Amino acid sequence: MTTRLIVVRHGNTFLPTDTPTRVGARTDLDLVETDKGTAVGQYLLANHWVAHSIYAGPLKRHQQTAQLICTALGLQSDCIRSEEFLNEIDYGPDENKTENDVMLRLGDGNLEAGKAVIARWNSHGEVPSGWLVDPDALRQGWLSFAQAILCNHQDKTTLMVSSNGIMRFSHVIDKQFNESNLKVPTGGICIFENETNQEDGWRCVEWGKVPKISG
Repeated sequence: MTTRLIVVRHGNTFLPTDTPTRVGARTDLDLVETDKGTAVGQYLLANHWVAHSIYAGPLKRHQQTAQLICTALGLQSDCIRSEEFLNEIDYGPDENKTENDVMLRLGDGNLEAGKAVIARWNSHGEVPSGWLVDPDALRQGWLSFAQAILCNHQDKTTLMVSSNGIMRFSHVIDKQFNESNLKVPTGGICIFENETNQEDGWRCVEWGKVPKISG
């Protein structure tokens, strides 16, 4: 039997015609589309992975994505458990700033230097200056969640809906993880499986996969 953890990044909060900004825990936006959440639900249903437990961060984009997944799975939305740990990080002085402005600040006016800072965030989870996030606490939080899943949801599928800043640290539960890009696109999913039900038995079998809506 397999214990499975599926971590989902919420859907889009900006239209293609919008100028996106870096939104964190202090910016609570609605989704602007339903396709990505629906596609995740359809993908899970096609693989017969109906979640036994569903957790979502407290922001509207988390909850709305989880509701879309539930609808596709034929589940009632009241089964969604709100979980503060899955809230997005706080981007400090870069909250609601365009990516260009963010990189200019991080590079002290040098755009290429700022790009390098963001590249290290995406490849190694190295937190840029000014962002309010404790990576060690996040890693420990994911390890604790993984252990709780083994204790309470063994041989079942658990679903979590969160944001990019938080879920990029979920890889810590797989000691053999070797992806070079931690950034997960909107509507992307990361799947971990454990066939031994031991703490060191987690393996990441999908990272950042974006299911396509069918029909």
